[in-house]
Amino acid sequence: MSTPPTVARTTCNGTTWLTWAQIAATDWQETDVTGTRSRASAAGADTDWSRVWSVMGTLTEVHGAENVRLVVWFH
Repeated sequence: MSTPPTVARTTCNGTTWLTWAQIAATDWQETDVTGTRSRASAAGADTDWSRVWSVMGTLTEVHGAENVRLVVWFH
């Protein structure tokens, strides 16, 4: 994977870069500190995020994983 742009690392608070391999290896059943909400329930295949993952997978097939990024801003 190529190095993310420097501007993103210097101008954003809390920026995290994950590879597809890291996402695939994630334990989606792990819960938050309360033990009530898993990653899968927040952003898994049965949530609205599944459409995002599908589009990103298609873009990866077309352009290569090193050229696809998802930028999310929570305010």
